[in-house]
Amino acid sequence: MSDIGIEFPPFFIVALALVLALPVTTAIMVGLGIAWRRLRRRDPTRRLTGLKWGAIVVAPLWLAGLVLGGLWLVSEIEREIYGAQHYFTLDKAAEIDGIALPAGTQVTLDETRALQAAELPEGTTLTLRGAAWQGRVEFAMPANAPDGKHGQITAGTLAAPATIQGVPCQAGNQVAFLWGGQLMECTLSRDADLNATIDKPGGVHPPQLFRCKAGDTIQLDGLRTGELGGCRLAEPADFGEVTCVAGERILISSGYLADCTLAKAARFGPLILPPGTTVNYYDARPSRFRLPPAGPATDAFGLSLPAGTEASFCYRSEALERLEVEAAAYVTVEGIKLTGVVDFDCGPFRRGVLFEDTVIGGRRRQRGELVSREDLSPK
Repeated sequence: MSDIGIEFPPFFIVALALVLALPVTTAIMVGLGIAWRRLRRRDPTRRLTGLKWGAIVVAPLWLAGLVLGGLWLVSEIEREIYGAQHYFTLDKAAEIDGIALPAGTQVTLDETRALQAAELPEGTTLTLRGAAWQGRVEFAMPANAPDGKHGQITAGTLAAPATIQGVPCQAGNQVAFLWGGQLMECTLSRDADLNATIDKPGGVHPPQLFRCKAGDTIQLDGLRTGELGGCRLAEPADFGEVTCVAGERILISSGYLADCTLAKAARFGPLILPPGTTVNYYDARPSRFRLPPAGPATDAFGLSLPAGTEASFCYRSEALERLEVEAAAYVTVEGIKLTGVVDFDCGPFRRGVLFEDTVIGGRRRQRGELVSREDLSPK
């Protein structure tokens, strides 16, 4: 059960109580007024001490509730006015920020009254940047767009296939742009060659072409306009000594390979990993890898790693930090079979989970029990 709750400050609770009590305090004040008038008519000389004290007690509560209630009413009116001005449905075709919108479009304006989003009626389209759009179309805030430009599309769904900035994009899928108008994401309508500059030692290198697979959603690099950031390969791609297999995704970050599935055996830090291994680099350094789900064990870090094992390196180091072994498999560390998550202290074993019942130090330990380096090497 969640222990998350909402706590209101005392002044808010008091203010809410005064507003909710306003009908009661109003009725009391009206009643006191009527009683005072009637009693004064019957006996002008009569002292009305009780009524005066009642008014003295109730009047501040009534006035406070009246003021707070008035402020709340004003804020509600302002909110309704804001909503009517910034969220509305067109009863006829109109042009906003240079964008021709059909009747029935649900329009959202930002704080500056600039077009923020348009939800088109079913069966209608909007033509922008040489492409037809349907459904919800979003626009950049002028403050973020180049030269404060209005009507700069940032996201939308294509109503028909279109080539955008040289990239063939598929209909019925989301397309995303940066505030400056650069294409960031779309689903390919056919195989396409996209370029990326891969940083290597020895200076500037020309852009390299990568063939991306139709039907895949590609990402472009926001810092390197028009360059590939990630896609599913239609054919193998070479990154120096590493060849990435076709049919799997690659990720390129800041000019360096970040994610890849090996097409052939390759060196990864101090290791030689088999084809089908998924490798990950961080800041151009080996970071993680996952062995293919089937196949023989792989020798690494002085261990025999079963298929499907995932391993990670220590930060900026090529020493082992962690293994994640599938439940039906195990890795042998210091003669003990371990499975699941096995932690290492940048090389030396730290702790892990027993794969089977095991006798350690003369004591029988059960399968699934956590054991540490101290258990295996008692002082």
